[in-house]
Order: sequence, then C-alpha cells, then structure tokens
Amino acid sequence: MKSYIYCLILILSSIVNAQKNYPIPPKSNNQLFYIQHNENKNTYVYDAAFLNKGVLDNENPVDIYRILYAENGEKKPLTAIQKKLAYGLIIKNIKKNEFQLNLVSYPNQKLILKLDSHQNPFVETVINNKTIKLSRVFLKQKKGTSGLTVKLEYILFYGEDNKGNMIEEKIIPS
Repeated sequence: MKSYIYCLILILSSIVNAQKNYPIPPKSNNQLFYIQHNENKNTYVYDAAFLNKGVLDNENPVDIYRILYAENGEKKPLTAIQKKLAYGLIIKNIKKNEFQLNLVSYPNQKLILKLDSHQNPFVETVINNKTIKLSRVFLKQKKGTSGLTVKLEYILFYGEDNKGNMIEEKIIPS
C-alpha cells in the first residue's frame, strides 16, 4: 500500500510540474472541456450550445473559443486556420442531444457529447480502454516543430471515470 501511494504521488507530481502555473479557465455550466499546450498558456474552450433548456443546438452544439492568457486573458473566437487545422470539430448528430465530435487535428479520437439526467452537458471518450468524462486535454509539442508542422510527443486526457474518480490517461499519437 505504501509503495502504491508513493507511485501515485510521483506520477501526480510529474504531471503537475508539466503544467505548472497554467491558468484554469472560468468554469461555466455549459463547459465541456478545454485544451492547453506547452508552447504558451492560451486555452481553447469547448462549451455546449443550447437552443433552450435541455435541448442542444442541432446545427452548432459546441461553441469553441480561445482565451489569450498571453494577452491579458482576452476571449476570442478561433481563427479560420485554427478551426480548419487544429482545434475545430467534425460534428455528427447521433440522435437528439447526442453528437459525435472529432477534433480536426486528431480525428481518430471519438468524443461523444451527451446530456446527463439533470440535462447537464458532458463529453465522454475512451482512452486506453477506459471510458472517461472529459474535463481537459494537454498537448506536449515536440521540440523543433511549430506552425503547420506541429508534431506531438503525447496527449494527456483528464476527467472522471464512471465511479467519479479523477483519471488521467496518456497517449502517444502515431
């Protein structure tokens, strides 16, 4: 048991150090998840968009914007290039209030937007055979890559498992 706790502390401290001093965007009732990366502290936020209470917008169920923490925390929409090549979504309506989302830059990772029994939105995904309710993503960019040639060392997915336990899963994109 003692060694288990020691390993857990070691793992958590390495993760925290990788993202030390990163800002946390203000939480809203509609926030699904957010993405940050190691090149700067700007944050990309994904919020559910509703037509009215309990009904997601069929045409545009996700509002995506960026918070420019490097520029006084200004909130701005994604640029056309960011939408098309990096942080935009491919969205497929599965059924009422349920959508499959895929990041344009990582289309193999399926994200499912749903509403819980209280009509609160969330995104669920499967990482390393574990289903998690996603809260944030961290991208570790390889040194020497930038712009249109960005390559990632790894992606960290954070969220909760089906029992409400905090979980973090790492993948190395191919």
